[in-house]
Amino acid sequence: MPASVYLDSCLAYKAETIAESLRRGLSALNLEDSVRSGDRVLLKPNLIMAKAPELATTTHPEVVRAVAMVLKDCGARLFLGDSPGFGSLDRCLEKSGLQSVMKKMDIAKVYFTEETTVMDNNNLIAKKLTLATAAFAYDKIINLPKLKTHSMMGSTLAVKNLFGFIPGLMKIKWHLRAGHNRQLFARIMLDIYRQVTPVWNFIDGIVAMEGEGPTGGQPRHCGLLALAAEAPLLDCLVEKWSGLSAMTPISQEAQKLGWLPAERLVAAGPAAASPLSPALKPAQGATRATFPGQRLWRRLLVLKPQITRSRCQLCRVCVQHCPAQAMQLLNNKIVIDYKRCIRCYCCQELCPYGAVRVGYGLVFW
Repeated sequence: MPASVYLDSCLAYKAETIAESLRRGLSALNLEDSVRSGDRVLLKPNLIMAKAPELATTTHPEVVRAVAMVLKDCGARLFLGDSPGFGSLDRCLEKSGLQSVMKKMDIAKVYFTEETTVMDNNNLIAKKLTLATAAFAYDKIINLPKLKTHSMMGSTLAVKNLFGFIPGLMKIKWHLRAGHNRQLFARIMLDIYRQVTPVWNFIDGIVAMEGEGPTGGQPRHCGLLALAAEAPLLDCLVEKWSGLSAMTPISQEAQKLGWLPAERLVAAGPAAASPLSPALKPAQGATRATFPGQRLWRRLLVLKPQITRSRCQLCRVCVQHCPAQAMQLLNNKIVIDYKRCIRCYCCQELCPYGAVRVGYGLVFW
């Protein structure tokens, strides 16, 4: 059975080197003709918030430049867009270093503000799904996620990156509906993937994020570039390569759907036989503690968001983006109502100052 995923080693962010790696991967996976001359191609990086590229929060600009180099050789017309979790697209492009790359490579900017509603009774959860119209307006979509751990979902890779096609604050609605049910949220992600299927996915794992991802973790040099046409296969094999101790909810649900047959979980490339060591440090919120009397205590001792007062700037981003409206500014400090908290960790994910951490504590319901 031919390989479905290409895993390559790349030590530094140099566009020419990354472009050569991408060309090798496209050839190995027979994807060389997936983009043709004249195709209007939308690039979808991870632009969750305005962060400098060295913080490993967003897709690195040299990866985008390398992809643009390869696609320009194919004669494609390039566009780039996202719907950041916090802040404007313009600010994210500027801070991430992508704005200058787009100018040099003649990549047009796309705002995910127009909406299209899709009805699909075959979807697992989201029978009615509102997505950015950009998801359907181009000949091809190329997905450019960042390798990061994730407090709620274990990791954020190719499938999860497509959540950016949910416009603006509509993301909050899906977080509220899923609550802290990770399997339910995973099925929503897979519903989005059924509607928005990239022609290929190229993961930036040269410098990944570990620990309290997707925004508050630590950069970790991993030296990985990973390519595949099918996002669930790519995610599963990259999770294994990264040494995550358990299959993430998205991969679990993809497996239940039959999207991860053993004969297709085959990787080629220089990094395929050299998994990461030591493994990526997981986010605290993605772990499940075991201890004597766990069942008795699990309703009291839970992972919950907590405010680090010394870092908090009272910007109220967490208050504004809390799906359950469990946070408020009271007496000059952020207060969390744990009876309302659904433990989606959006507050930790979107805090621009790293003032929200996830840790165990007693919660009396």
